[in-house]
Amino acid sequence: MTATVTTEEFTSEEEPTGPVAASRVPRWLTGDFARVLAVVLAWNVVLIAVAWLFGPSSPVSEGVPKPGTGIGSTWSLLSHTYRWDAGNYGDIAQHAYTSSYVPLRAFYPVFPICVWFVQTISFHLIGLLLAGFLVNVVATWLATTALLKIARFYFTNARAQWLVVAAFLTAPTAFFLHSFYSEAVFCALGFWAYLFALRRQWLWMGLCLIPLTASRITAAVFVGLCFLEFWRSKDWKLRGLLNWRLLWFPAAFLGLGAHMLYMKIQTGSAMASFNALKGVATWSYHKFNPNIFATGWTEAKVTAHALLGDTPMDGWTLMSHVLPTIGLALLLVSSVYIFVALRAKGIPLALFGIASIVMLTINNNVVSVHRYLLPCLVMYVALVLFAERRPKLRGVVYGVLYANSTIGALIFLRFVSGYWAG
Repeated sequence: MTATVTTEEFTSEEEPTGPVAASRVPRWLTGDFARVLAVVLAWNVVLIAVAWLFGPSSPVSEGVPKPGTGIGSTWSLLSHTYRWDAGNYGDIAQHAYTSSYVPLRAFYPVFPICVWFVQTISFHLIGLLLAGFLVNVVATWLATTALLKIARFYFTNARAQWLVVAAFLTAPTAFFLHSFYSEAVFCALGFWAYLFALRRQWLWMGLCLIPLTASRITAAVFVGLCFLEFWRSKDWKLRGLLNWRLLWFPAAFLGLGAHMLYMKIQTGSAMASFNALKGVATWSYHKFNPNIFATGWTEAKVTAHALLGDTPMDGWTLMSHVLPTIGLALLLVSSVYIFVALRAKGIPLALFGIASIVMLTINNNVVSVHRYLLPCLVMYVALVLFAERRPKLRGVVYGVLYANSTIGALIFLRFVSGYWAG
C-alpha cells in the first residue's frame, strides 16, 4: 500500500504526541521551525568543524580571493565559505554592479542584497562573511522547514518526512547552502512558493516567486511547477484556468523585470546579465544550444570514457562532466519514477524535473549542473517514495544518504582548499 496522501486529504500539520504532547513544553519549542533550526545549526557546525579539522591552513591561490582583500584570503572561522563565485557575490554586496569586471553582471542580486541589508541594519558592525553566513543559515532553515512541510503532502509517516530533509542536507552539493553563494536563498524562495501552491495560498506563492525570478534565471522552472500545481487544483480543466489568480504566474517575472531595469540604468543594457559572459575566454563553453540531446550525448560519452579509464579522471572532468551527468541521469530517473508512481498527482513534480534538465543543458555544457540540481526536490521525494513502496529495499536509501554524505565531504574539502568544485 502506498504511503502517500492527496492534497485534499491533508488538513493539518503533524502534532506532537505521547510524552512530548503531555509535557508542558511550549509548542514553539517542539514545532517544525524549532526542530529544523536545531538540525540546520548542528549541520552548519559540522561543516565548520570539517573545514577546520581537515582543510588546509593555507589554501591554494586558485579560487581564493587575493591577499590584501581581507576577505577569504586569510584563514578564519568563515573564510572557507568564500571561494570561487563567492567573490563575485561579495563584490555585488559591497559595490553593486559598479565594477568594471563585466562578467560580474551574470550574477543575480537577491542574495547580495540580503547580505547588504544585514550589514546595513547592523551599522556594518557585522562583516561581509558573517552577514552572508547569517543570511544562509536563515535561508537554509526556511528552505528545510518548507521541504519538511512539503513532504507531508506525499508521506503520512514522520520518518519518511524527515528522510526527505535528510536527502536534501546530505546531497553532494548541499555545502553550497553553507557557502557564500545564492543556493540557500534560492531554495528557500522556491520551496516556500511550491508549499504555498500545495496549500492553495496563491497570494503568498506569488510573493515568493517574484523575488525568486530576480535570483536566478532557472526560477522559471519553479514558476512552471507552481503553475502546474495551480492547474492540477482545477482538475486539469482548461476552464479552470479562467481565474484571475492565473495572473500571479506572469507577475512572477516582475522580479526579473526589475533586475533588467536596474541593469539598464546601471550599465545601459537591460540584457547585460544575459550577455555578460560573451567574449570571456574562461567561460567560452557557455553557448546557447537548444539541441540538448546533442549536449547530453556528448557529456555521456565523456563520462563513460572517464569511468572506463579510457581518459584521465582529472579534477575538471570529475567536477564538470562526470558528476553533473550522473546527477542529470538521476534527475531523469526520479522524474519518470514520480510520474509512474503518483500518476496525476506526480505530473507537476515530474515535469518540473524534465524542465530542469532542459534549462540546465541549454547552454551547451553541464558545468556546475550538480550544484544547480540542489533545488530539484523531485529527487528527494522520489528517493524516499521508493523506500516507502519497497520496505525491503529501505537499506538502499540509507546507503545512498551515506554515499552522498561521503561524496559531499570530499567535494567540500576541494572547495575549501580552493580547487574547483562546481
